[in-house]
Amino acid sequence: MARSPGDAIVALRSMRRRWAGLFAGLDEDESADALAQRPGADGLSALHHASTASAMLGFSDRDLEQILVHDDPELDDPSRRGIHAVGRGVDQVIDELASHAERLADRADGASAGDWSRKGSVPGRGDVDALTVLWDAVDDAVSHLKAAEATLREVRGRPV
Repeated sequence: MARSPGDAIVALRSMRRRWAGLFAGLDEDESADALAQRPGADGLSALHHASTASAMLGFSDRDLEQILVHDDPELDDPSRRGIHAVGRGVDQVIDELASHAERLADRADGASAGDWSRKGSVPGRGDVDALTVLWDAVDDAVSHLKAAEATLREVRGRPV
């Protein structure tokens, strides 16, 4: 079954609710910020996953813009993108993530049917079309959401 731009837009517009829901129902003695910063067994925290998802949504928005505006643009190399979570709390990161997701959803919503086959070139990967950029962004954000959920299950109730 083909994945439509409309389904991706719906998924993007649900990001604030889904990410904020991770921290709903905390025990009285649990701080969302403290819990979010606790690393899981893999060394990554839920806040790291949220920050990474936020940054990747922002990068994907820029990539989609380049594809929609320019003919065959060269896009950034994903391996060279820096992610920084230091010094920010859960609310700040979720606000930023939701802003990136909404901006990407708005850009996708403004694209015409013919725009989805437009392409850009990614170093080391080759050509990608606009629809792939959009769905890769959604898939990445959902993947990080699931990883953050797993990390929070792991670290809840565990002493610091």
